Amino acid sequence: MSDKSIEHRIKQIYDQLSPTQQKLAACILNHQGDIATYSATELAKLADVSKSAVTRLLQRLGYKDFTEVKKQVRAARRWGAPIADKQPDNQLLSNLFQDYVSCDQNNIRRTLESINTTHYQTAIRWISRASKVYIIGYRNNHALALHLRQQLIQCRPDVQLLPLPGQTLGEEIVGFSKEDIVIIMGVRRRPAWLKNHMITLRQNGCRLIYITDHADVNPQQVSDLHFSCVVRGVSAFDSYASVMNLISMIASSVYQENYDQANERIEDIENTYQALNELDMAALNNGAIIDDFDDDA
Repeated sequence: MSDKSIEHRIKQIYDQLSPTQQKLAACILNHQGDIATYSATELAKLADVSKSAVTRLLQRLGYKDFTEVKKQVRAARRWGAPIADKQPDNQLLSNLFQDYVSCDQNNIRRTLESINTTHYQTAIRWISRASKVYIIGYRNNHALALHLRQQLIQCRPDVQLLPLPGQTLGEEIVGFSKEDIVIIMGVRRRPAWLKNHMITLRQNGCRLIYITDHADVNPQQVSDLHFSCVVRGVSAFDSYASVMNLISMIASSVYQENYDQANERIEDIENTYQALNELDMAALNNGAIIDDFDDDA
């Protein structure tokens, strides 16, 4: 167990922890990036628990003391907070590039290996056949939600991004029906109140698909289907390569599920692009040439 990360250890026994220990465990997961800067006393104060509660939880997780936790956190560099050691000035760029390639490849592989294929197929059917698809994302997840919406809108109609700028969800939720699907983008670091919103959505009868990160605890409790993406970065910042890959997969699968209708819709969209002269067609043609380029040539 000694080589397992603290997030892995917590997720393994989270359901067995007392409410106080769950509170402390959630605090640790939410402050993984800067936990190495705290003392055990400061962590206890941050979580509003006793120092002895910190000691008991760490022992249950298999650590000798808090110092061992901090050493592991510094070494792993797996956290959402943008904190990392300074890279040496003489580091070769070729090595740095390879580190990023290897990290993203590993993140994508681990993400795909974790996907329940039955759940994935169910999600594709839901998205393809829903009356309307609503996509919600806050903070950094807004860009991910926008990209997913832009892909899906080419395959099917009635895909909406919520909430609109300056608006709230309340007036939108009232109009949701059981025939609709809500996709929540919740990759770390998400707002603290996001899961309360998700609970409210489900109480209103919404079917919820949740795309989150690998450190999220018990995502199944707030969603009907969930997919956890590994987003560990090489240095200070997370990598969204696995999330973008999953978005591409989902959109492509919806396209295949609605093949005839999707092709007809895409043709109409392309004709509208040309009628409005919205896209640089020369650049698009060059892109097609580049896509066909053989790297080994």
